[in-house]
Amino acid sequence: MKKNFLTIAIAAALLVPGIASATENSSVDDTGPVLYGYAQITGSNQFGTHGPEGLIFGAHRIRLGVKGEAVPGVTYNFQYEWDGAYQTGLLNKTLGVTNVPGSSSGVQEAEINFGFIPALQLEVGKFLVPVGMERTQFSGNDLWFIQRSMNQSLGANYNFGMAIHSPDVMGTGLYYKLGIFNNYSLDDHDAFSSENVAHTFGAGQSGLGMGPVGGVKSNGNGRYLFAGMVGYKLSPLLNVEISGARADAKQLGRLAASKSITAWNVGARGGLMGLKYMAEYSADVSPRGVEGARKQDWYVALAANLHQMTLTPDWLDLEPAVRFEKIRIVDNQNGIDATLANTTIGLNYYVNPNNPHAAEVQLNYIVPTQTAYWRNKSRFVPENGYIYNTLALQFQAGF
Repeated sequence: MKKNFLTIAIAAALLVPGIASATENSSVDDTGPVLYGYAQITGSNQFGTHGPEGLIFGAHRIRLGVKGEAVPGVTYNFQYEWDGAYQTGLLNKTLGVTNVPGSSSGVQEAEINFGFIPALQLEVGKFLVPVGMERTQFSGNDLWFIQRSMNQSLGANYNFGMAIHSPDVMGTGLYYKLGIFNNYSLDDHDAFSSENVAHTFGAGQSGLGMGPVGGVKSNGNGRYLFAGMVGYKLSPLLNVEISGARADAKQLGRLAASKSITAWNVGARGGLMGLKYMAEYSADVSPRGVEGARKQDWYVALAANLHQMTLTPDWLDLEPAVRFEKIRIVDNQNGIDATLANTTIGLNYYVNPNNPHAAEVQLNYIVPTQTAYWRNKSRFVPENGYIYNTLALQFQAGF
C-alpha cells in the first residue's frame, strides 16, 4: 500500500508541473475543444379542437456540439441536432403509420471562422443565414418562450455558404454580416426551403464539389442566396438591426409567377434591471410571395426577471413574459386575405440564476385569434403558429 502511495506521489510530482507549464505556455495554440449541449422535454395539450384532445410529450430539441479555437484567430463550431424526437422512423414503418411525426436529425452547424482582422472576419460552412433578430441572436436553449415567433417562416434557416462579418466594428457598437449561400436550404421551415426556390444542383462531374446528391451531379447552377444584416448595439438598453435575403424562385407550381423570393426583417430589443423587451417586423416582397402568397408578421414581447429586480430570492428566479404576434397572408389569385394572432403568456423558472439555462422550466399558454380560413387551408399556417388554445410545459437541462 505504501508503495502505491509512493508511486502516485512521484507521478503527481512529475506530471503537475508539466500540466501547469503547458497551460501557461503562450506558444500552446489549442484552447479547446469544449463539449456542449442541451435537451428539452415538452408536454402540451390543445383545447377546442372539436376532436380528441389529450396531453402529449416529446423531445422538442436535443443538441450536442463541440467548439473551440484551433489556433489564435481561427475558431470552429460543430453541432448535431435531434429535434422532435417523438419516435423513430423505423417504428412508424413497423406500425404502418405514415402521419405520426418522427425525429428530425442531422448536422445543425459546421462552421469555421477566421478572425485575424476583427472588423473583417470570414465565416465558412453551415451556419444561420443572417436574417431576423430572434433567429440569429437567440439559441434554442435561451428563448423567452418555448416556440420561436411565427416570423421564422418568412426568414432563413441554416445553410452552407460564406460571409464576412464583425460583431463590433472598431468598438463603435455597429455590427454587420454579408454572405452568399447555396440557393436554398435543405432544412425546412423557412422562406428559402427547397419547396420554394430553384435547386442549387446543376450538371457536373461526380466526385467534385459536394459529389452527387440524390442522383444529381452537383457543381452548382449559377444561382445563389444573398443575405445581409447591419445593426447597432447600445448595451443593454438598445439593439436595433435590419436584415434581408434574396434567392431565385422555383419556376414551377405555386411560385410560377415569381422570379425571386425576397424577405426582410427589422428588429429592436433591450432592457434594464431585469426588464426586457423585443419587437420585430418581417415581410416578403416577392411578386406572389412564399408558397404563392404574400406574408407579413409583427410581434412585441416583454419579460420581467423578478430575481434581477431583487423581488425574489436566489431559489425563486421567476420570469413572467408575454408576447403578442400577428401574421397576415394575402393570396389575391385565390381571394384570400387572412390573419392569425397568437397571444402567449409565459412563466420561466431558472433553478440557478448564475447559470439560468443549465436547468429551467417554461410554462406557456397560447390564445389564438383567427379567421375560419386557417382551419381549412392548413398549408398556409405558418411555422410555430397556433390555431387552438394550447398549454405547453417544457423542462430543459444543458451543459
